[in-house]
Amino acid sequence: MTYRHQPVMLPEVLSVLSPCPGQIYIDCTLGGAGYTLALAAAVGKKGKVLAIDADPLAIANAERIIKEKKIENIVLVHDNFKNLAAISNAYLKSSADGIVFDLGLSSAQLDDENRGFSFQGDRPLDMAFGAGADIETAALLNRASLSELTRIFRELGEEPQAYRLAKEIVIARQNKSFTSTKPLVDIILKVTPPRLRSGKIHPATRVFQALRLATNDEFGSLRSALTAVPMVLKKGGHLAVVSFHSGEDRIVKQWLKEESTDCLCPPRAPVCVCGHKASFLSLLKKPLLPSAEEINFNPRARSAKLRAAEKIR
Repeated sequence: MTYRHQPVMLPEVLSVLSPCPGQIYIDCTLGGAGYTLALAAAVGKKGKVLAIDADPLAIANAERIIKEKKIENIVLVHDNFKNLAAISNAYLKSSADGIVFDLGLSSAQLDDENRGFSFQGDRPLDMAFGAGADIETAALLNRASLSELTRIFRELGEEPQAYRLAKEIVIARQNKSFTSTKPLVDIILKVTPPRLRSGKIHPATRVFQALRLATNDEFGSLRSALTAVPMVLKKGGHLAVVSFHSGEDRIVKQWLKEESTDCLCPPRAPVCVCGHKASFLSLLKKPLLPSAEEINFNPRARSAKLRAAEKIR
């Protein structure tokens, strides 16, 4: 399979990261290697880019590119970015000058007919980024309780028909287990009101997103990685995060708010007892959004948001 992925908001990401020759960067989401290759070119032979991905196909694709182009300043790590602290300790001798996350799904994963990220056609019900996923997608759909499925669809997918959909799935699996995507899509269309079946966004989008997030524990992985960022990034270093899901963006926004605040005590506390000191400064007043030109060229970029910060202590 050819691994194709268009890096989203690449000029904007490079602008906030400001890579210079000789520096060290960590790309926590290698994907199609768009950010990694651009950073490697910017830091030059004396610099280094540590590129992480849980998907073995992304690693294999990057290995091929590196070999073809004879690039020597990229180190590939097949792992989940939730292990950022351990990865950094194992592969870097000093703190990083910058860290970037491009969260969510790559175009190559979406187009992979051997996995079930897309609701087009009938594909295996597998939404794991790679080995080590918390649970298999099919097992989740076939074993989770009515309340758990409802929670997943409502909280992770913001699906308005969450309970009704979960109930239909529980009923359907009593006769036949879910193993591929089409039977699931058929149920989604069944519970979707007719007026919403022909909108710009396919009715299955939110449900597939929720199942993918649950399968890979993406919110938990993001929280773990952000916790490690202050330990891995040097003072003056920059962090850039591109998110596509409102839940991901809320996690990043809340983390930045806390890390850029001196005291986290309750508002009515007479004196500060937490001892927390701001360690980051936001580089953007508001998250940057992709340009109309980029969205026209790459429609999958339409929901992207870029947040960035500098470590100040």
